[in-house]
Amino acid sequence: MKKVLLIGADGMLGGELRERLEKKYEVVGTTLQTLDITDRDAVLAKAKEVSPYYIINCAAYTNVDGCEVNYDLANSVNGLAVANIAEAAKENDSTFIHISTDYVFDGKLDVEKIYTEDMIPGPISAYGKTKLIGEENAKKSEKYYILRTAWLYGLGGKNFVKTMLKLSETHDELKVVCDQHGSPTSTTTLCEIIEQIMEKEPAYGVYHSTNEGFTTWYDFTVKIMELAGRKTKVHPVTSEEYKEMNPASSDRPKNSMLSKEKLKSAGIVPSKWEDALANYLKEELK
Repeated sequence: MKKVLLIGADGMLGGELRERLEKKYEVVGTTLQTLDITDRDAVLAKAKEVSPYYIINCAAYTNVDGCEVNYDLANSVNGLAVANIAEAAKENDSTFIHISTDYVFDGKLDVEKIYTEDMIPGPISAYGKTKLIGEENAKKSEKYYILRTAWLYGLGGKNFVKTMLKLSETHDELKVVCDQHGSPTSTTTLCEIIEQIMEKEPAYGVYHSTNEGFTTWYDFTVKIMELAGRKTKVHPVTSEEYKEMNPASSDRPKNSMLSKEKLKSAGIVPSKWEDALANYLKEELK
């Protein structure tokens, strides 16, 4: 049985991934309480103790607006700490699977086009900048898969779908951004992608890893209400109008559409975002 060191095993993604991987692998999970990934010696010692075939990093500081005001914290977790994990992976000849984000791009690409893995990143937010530093550090492990995901939601944590469902209980109407395009992605789909990467072991590198298909936050919300049987009316607003209503919010990429062709060429075909959402809501609304 191959050993897996799963960092961030109690998070929204890590919790679900741990449950799934334990059926096929010997999983050692760490949390914020049991391993400080910003402590190089602690990370190296843990990896040496476990001697894993795979090291998977699901730990991140993902509060996008929070990253703007806590840049040093965001950079230490999302950026610098990844160098410690990459070094540990290299020392133990482990394969490193690191979760990254669509926010490494500026989102200024024409919405008729989609981002491929070989396009040059140019993040516009502190979150995106720190995650890009993390990507560069992850590459130092040499045997790596960097999986860029987007608009992630799942059962175990705070996410956009839960927020919209909660708001629908107290609001007759909601205003949601209509000019930001991307792929809502369920943790279940991302877990499936990770598992298939581990089984197939395609060429090392960066892989865009989201659900299939594209939408906007507005249309996504309309779909959530429809599938959940909620009567709340959803109104479209532009990013500029949203910024006026929420001045503290950081800039988001308008185009977060990631090509999945590289993933598909490795024989990994993610499900459509609408199907993944329907499956998630069946569980969430139980």
